[in-house]
Amino acid sequence: MWLKYGVAPSGELAGIDGVVRGKTQLTCLYCGGGLTAKKGNVKEHHFAHTRETCKPVSQRIKTKAFPSLPLYDNFNIQLKGEELEQLKVLWKEYGAKGYAISRDLVNFRWELKELVESSGDGYAPFLRTYQFTHLGKIPMGALPLALFNKVQEPLLLSELMKLEGSVEIALSAGLSCLEERRADLQIYRSQLRRILVNSLYFLEVKADGNCFYKIGVTTRQIEERIAEVQHSM
Repeated sequence: MWLKYGVAPSGELAGIDGVVRGKTQLTCLYCGGGLTAKKGNVKEHHFAHTRETCKPVSQRIKTKAFPSLPLYDNFNIQLKGEELEQLKVLWKEYGAKGYAISRDLVNFRWELKELVESSGDGYAPFLRTYQFTHLGKIPMGALPLALFNKVQEPLLLSELMKLEGSVEIALSAGLSCLEERRADLQIYRSQLRRILVNSLYFLEVKADGNCFYKIGVTTRQIEERIAEVQHSM
């Protein structure tokens, strides 16, 4: 994961998508150093330090620890590839068919991560069966779009509370990492604000006996965007 935000002279955050390639007037949230926008054709677009990369950013690049919105850029549920493949097999053989999954086929980590949930007699564990949760259906590509927000919104707010709590702890304890934690919170809030001012739309368009779909994001009213699509047709 790369650094995607810099501080403008006005003090506001600017994202990598809103600047042109090359040296910028933006500075690093963590050290105040100048930033250069890297927007090539190989690596993901990101900001790099114009001079030497500071330690906080270097560490976060290595550990992929920059704050990010849950289930936004990817559907990473922090499972090993082997476990994910096992889940896909269970979905194909059981979940997709509406069959209950027997207890001996379920890894306890999946229940701990709330990817599957038990159904059955709590007093007789051997009678328990399992089924996929809404969260567990996401990496399977099986959760309806209409239900996605019900899963993502609590995760978004939980991560926000965790970052805010981290800042409060550092502040009250006088920890040296306070500014780093504030920078993490600022990046997360900026990402969250970005999606709150936008609306996702998914249109089914029928015309001349054909049917096609259009998906997009807009800051305008949905009705206004739909009218524009109708006019362009």
